[in-house]
Amino acid sequence: MAAPFEPLILQLLRDAPGVSAAEIARRIDWPASASLLRFHVARLRSALLPQAEHRPEQEQGFGSAVLRDFLRGWAECGLWWPPAELDVGHGQTRRCPVLLMVAGASRHVGACLLPSARFRNVWIGQRRLLQEWGAVPHTLRWDTSGIDFPWAWHFETEGWDISWNTYVARAELDDLAVQDRGLPLTGLAAARRLRQSSSASPLPAAPLAFAAGLASWVEETNAAARPAPTRWTEERAAMRAPATVPQLLATRCQGRAVPDTDGYIAVAGNHYLVGPWGARRRLTVELSETEVTIRSSGYHSGGFHVVIYARSWATGIHHTLPRSHTVTGLGSSRSREEAGP
Repeated sequence: MAAPFEPLILQLLRDAPGVSAAEIARRIDWPASASLLRFHVARLRSALLPQAEHRPEQEQGFGSAVLRDFLRGWAECGLWWPPAELDVGHGQTRRCPVLLMVAGASRHVGACLLPSARFRNVWIGQRRLLQEWGAVPHTLRWDTSGIDFPWAWHFETEGWDISWNTYVARAELDDLAVQDRGLPLTGLAAARRLRQSSSASPLPAAPLAFAAGLASWVEETNAAARPAPTRWTEERAAMRAPATVPQLLATRCQGRAVPDTDGYIAVAGNHYLVGPWGARRRLTVELSETEVTIRSSGYHSGGFHVVIYARSWATGIHHTLPRSHTVTGLGSSRSREEAGP
């Protein structure tokens, strides 16, 4: 199947060794599945590697196709762990990571406090940062150390989670490159050192208070990086508009689950009560940074139900009082409020 396309793929890899499989598919008008193309691209790319290893470093220089991709419009991503524990509520304290995202050329910094290092929380945080930037880097270079990736069996019990492979596949569908090894992440390392030197919190702080201090630090850091505002404007223009990245930005931590015999759904280490309308039914569950949303997957007990809970950063808690519970009748655009879950 790939034989007629191999000369074209090899030529593209020689011209731009860092080109993604998604970009190759677009250029050669690949007629088969994306996974099949990724397999052949990886095979042909590895066949070209020995030739690249024997090239003198001076010949590669900043004029190489790989490094040209990193002049503007890319970003480095990774976790930084504050030294102090946070008061996450219900008498619990623990260390919570911070997701740092640093624009490659301008060193513009974005930061977001996360409830844990589970990858679902990392993606929720990055999606928020991308929305704040109003742009999506064409290349995302990751330091994945410290990130908690779920095992395969986890998806059988908590299908609303998100995996690294899903994240990478969605990015490739949008012609974005995701790298988790290779060149040193100097911008990310500098941001970690800078944040570490300015961090002092002897007593456990609440997440909201810590997040407010983090936002102030980000604003001061970006303002002090002269002439970063001008460079950030230029680099942001070199990134992708959010409207052109529909697959990645549409990715949600969403799935389906059945309440247990007591009427609770287990989500992110906690239990959220669902009323009799959801008993023994497979419900849609969505996890965001601040909320847990439980929806009926069809017409259940008088309408379509949506129950929204405030997300708890503590674990092992049974929640019974939602923020809201709305019911929409069949064929109606109006919803009514219900008391309780």
